Order: sequence, then structure tokens, then C-alpha cells
Amino acid sequence: MHGPRSIAFFLDFDGTLVELADRPDTIKLTERTRDVLSRLAVVTGGAVAIISGREIADLDRFLLPLRLPAAGIHGLTRRGSSGKNHAAPLDDHFLRHAEYLLAPLVLAEPGLLLERKSNAVALHYRKRPDLEDVCRAVMAQLAALCPGIQVTPGKMVFEAKPAVADKGTAILEFLKEPPFAGRRPIVAGDDVTDEDAFAAVTSVGGIAIKIGSGATRAHYATADTATFLEWLHATALALENEVLNG
Repeated sequence: MHGPRSIAFFLDFDGTLVELADRPDTIKLTERTRDVLSRLAVVTGGAVAIISGREIADLDRFLLPLRLPAAGIHGLTRRGSSGKNHAAPLDDHFLRHAEYLLAPLVLAEPGLLLERKSNAVALHYRKRPDLEDVCRAVMAQLAALCPGIQVTPGKMVFEAKPAVADKGTAILEFLKEPPFAGRRPIVAGDDVTDEDAFAAVTSVGGIAIKIGSGATRAHYATADTATFLEWLHATALALENEVLNG
């Protein structure tokens, strides 16, 4: 284990810190997990950031009373440890086309969920797996109409956003700032959108952890969210003991 002031944690949220749910608003962050994030933030001197597809405000709501550095919408928004916010320009053309194409489909097909974000959209089909091909086709149509838009498949979801940033670029920006600068990054995530983060961290000599099965660029893998959270608790305890023992 590296010293707590020589490492930094970059953690995905859904599927990593919380179990996936049918709807993004029904996930449950346990007090035990909130506590371990707080402990890690203390022992590392604040070098813990959440790297998520959610909006930062949404993350803050689940993490209260914690307010951690965070990147939202897969890197399109970022709040550093100083509290300064950074955001990619809004793509109004893309957002208008997304609403035009996706809203009628969701209205016509019960069980689909359209998650609207400030600069992205996510089409969830967890309750309608039979519509996977339909969802893929309409998202491909959206990307064809909007140059510069990236569509990424996830766990029962397709997400579309401007391709100007990703989780990897967000982490590299964090690593230019205190308290993250000069530290070895550790990143954990469970989905396709986390692969950019794994690649970025690997490129600077960090450690990448994949939650769940599937091909990945990560160095290590854990079976599921519960297993990863147990590792995170054990890691926090080891770091705290290292500080206590000098």
C-alpha cells in the first residue's frame, strides 16, 4: 500500500459505490459507504473525487453532507477541490434533435426512460430489453444528425453526449491540481464509459479496477459492487493505520 498522501482516488458512482437500480433516482447510497468516502477524504488530504455520468448536483444530493470534487456527465462538467466549476459548451443543436427523436419513442413505449442532462441524454431500456435494437438505432440516427456526438452503450442504456471530453480527460485535469497533483491515481468503475478513465490512469502509471465481468483495460477486477466496497473499507482502514503507526 502506498502512503495516503501519495495516492488519489477517482471513483465511479452507479455500479461502483451504489448498486444499479431500475431508475437512476432510486439508487441507495448507504451510510457505511458515505462514511468510508469521508474517511478516505480525510486520510488522503482530500484526494478523493467522484467521476460519474450523473450531474454534479445529483451526486451532491446523494452524498450529503459530503461535498467532494467531482466530474459529471462523463467529464463534460468538473468541480475541483477549490470549488471552481468547469463545463464544456452546451450543444443546443444536439439537445433539440435528441428531444425530437427520443421523446416520442419514450411516450410510445412504456418502460423506456429518457434521462435528460444539461448536455447529454441517456435512453434506459432496463424494463424493456426487447427494445435494445430499437434504442440503438434511434441513438445512431441522433449521432448521424449531430456531428461530434458520441453514443456509448452501457448497462441497459445508451448515452449520447458531445465527444469533447470523457472521464479520462477529467481525471487528467484533476491530476494537474492540488491535492491530486503528483499522486498515483487509483480509479474504479463498472461500465464502458469507465474505460476512458482506465486508459488515462494507466497512461500515467496509476491503478485501474473494473467492477464486474467483461473485457477491460483495467489492471484488476472485482466480482461486483459489494466486493469492491469491502475492498474500499479495508483500504481506508489500512491507510488510517499507516498514519497512526507513523
